[in-house]
Amino acid sequence: MEKPEVFDAYHQKILEWFQKGWIQGLRVDHIDGLAEPKKYLRRLKEVFGTATYIVAEKILTRDEILTEDWALEGTTGYDFLSWAGQVLTDAKGSRQLLDFYRQTLGCTQPYAEVIYQRKLAYLLEQMGGELDNLTDQLSPLASITFDNRTTWKEALSTWMASFPVYRVYPENGLLPVEDQAFIRQAGGDAKQRRPDLEAPIRFISDLFVAPHPPAEVSASNASSSALPGSQPADENRIAFISRLMQFTGPLAAKGIEDTTFYVYNPYIAHNEVGDSPASAGITADEFHKKISSRQTWFPHSMNASSTHDTKRGEDSRIRLNLLGAYHQQWIAAVQKWRQINEKHIAVNDQRRSPSLNDEYLIYQALFASMPEDGVITDEYRGRFAGYWTKAMREVKTDTHYDQPDEWYEGSAQQFIKELLQNDSPFLKDLFITVQPWIEESFRYSLSHLLLKLTVPGVPDIYQGAELWETSLVDPDNRRAVDYTLRQQLLTEIIHGGWDAAQARRRQGAEKLFVLHHTLQYRTQHPLLFEEGAYIPLNVEGPVLAYIRQYKEEWALILVPLIDGGQPLPQAVDLPLPEGAPGRWTHLFTGESLPTVQSPVARRQLTVKLDRIPVVLLTAKTGE
Repeated sequence: MEKPEVFDAYHQKILEWFQKGWIQGLRVDHIDGLAEPKKYLRRLKEVFGTATYIVAEKILTRDEILTEDWALEGTTGYDFLSWAGQVLTDAKGSRQLLDFYRQTLGCTQPYAEVIYQRKLAYLLEQMGGELDNLTDQLSPLASITFDNRTTWKEALSTWMASFPVYRVYPENGLLPVEDQAFIRQAGGDAKQRRPDLEAPIRFISDLFVAPHPPAEVSASNASSSALPGSQPADENRIAFISRLMQFTGPLAAKGIEDTTFYVYNPYIAHNEVGDSPASAGITADEFHKKISSRQTWFPHSMNASSTHDTKRGEDSRIRLNLLGAYHQQWIAAVQKWRQINEKHIAVNDQRRSPSLNDEYLIYQALFASMPEDGVITDEYRGRFAGYWTKAMREVKTDTHYDQPDEWYEGSAQQFIKELLQNDSPFLKDLFITVQPWIEESFRYSLSHLLLKLTVPGVPDIYQGAELWETSLVDPDNRRAVDYTLRQQLLTEIIHGGWDAAQARRRQGAEKLFVLHHTLQYRTQHPLLFEEGAYIPLNVEGPVLAYIRQYKEEWALILVPLIDGGQPLPQAVDLPLPEGAPGRWTHLFTGESLPTVQSPVARRQLTVKLDRIPVVLLTAKTGE
């Protein structure tokens, strides 16, 4: 794609669609596979015009930020997915779930070590050709010979598996200062894991960060301290590090998203593209800081919550987030279910199917995806069986894609079949236990939705997510969508309002109600959300609130947060900033709300949450 003739040929048809007005923007998939994404994006803007809306699928991890000088409007939204999921998480309870997971299932390895082991295994078992090619490309820089080639391959694979982010972007062999920290961390972690390879690991790191091309490591001393020698050609160095970065990205995707996310299961709500179970929960203040930074640098980045690549639907994750709030009840239930279902466990030569880890994943996945009314149909059983085949093989412990273990897979599927029988004691107890949590999750799903629709960014509504979205991993999340049902529900709520939505709550009409009214308001006030300021509000209690303001237009948003299973407050007092209007209108009810003077704030607004749990108030200066 980075060859001009390939670029021109490939984009010819897309450019034709663009010129006809059939498309208005571009989504760049797997951008980390390019050697120089910055040049590719610049070329896109030259061809399609600087005003063209372009976003890229870039997975940001931890506190990583998007490169500011790329010619695009932002990411495809996995960063928002992570922030919204984390702020809707009970952090204290999640730590209790982690303790339970480690003590009961014996999974004591830290998350970072699980990632390393899974990335290393995938690199050696599935990317051996790529590793050999990279070693060949490193050879003229490091004087690799037949005798020390194995040593260098081990050093390179250890370094790659230790890399802390998907990739960095060297330009003409140089890295920004902030990216050099990732190189140092990769080298430090790799040397800690393989101190016997310290010299070649340091050599690989120095290829990125040394002000001049690094000294060679002699062929006979590849595993001892580096020795000075002749300088490698800088052209070869640049070519190698550029090519290396094209493979750390896919290695992270396969080793983390498609493997570790099925292996490390203390709370699978955060086993998600763009997110991480390494942390469980951020504060409202932390969320505000992340969104404010986005407002400054990439205000038109996408806000995604479900995509074709997410491991489970957005409302499944909200259900799972509640487990932190109800960790004691959940742990007790899991222990009971293990006893009830022990007779369905298959044992063969000291192996059990499913394993303890897989069994715990099954319970979480069933809670996350089961129908809102608790009715298990043959269609659902088939969907879950398909999901479970993929989950088992992604783990790559007891069975594999290339070598399926028929006994393990068949026994695990039989276990699930027994659990989902209509007369199953487990199934009855499961629904009795989780049904109140499913009902409670609806309000936090509305929180999640309203955040996506109103914080800086462009909301991305995935197909089918207009109603409760509790799908499993692909291909389950790519099933045909029942648009007739959605049209019917939309007609009902347009005529019957919130009461009509409540009457069809289990079908997802409340979600459709908030989605419809908020998008209608966005359409009528585009600049408020495209260019409007983001003003966090300091609010007491388990809620998050902020204002969007553009000239005389104001919108105030308030959503409840998950907080230890505490009941939602009936009303919330909101201190308003100076210059805020004196009268507001509740978009979802039409109610008019006046402000009052407060001893501790210039103006204050009291909002009731007893009927609709999320709030969108609108106002204009002078009204």
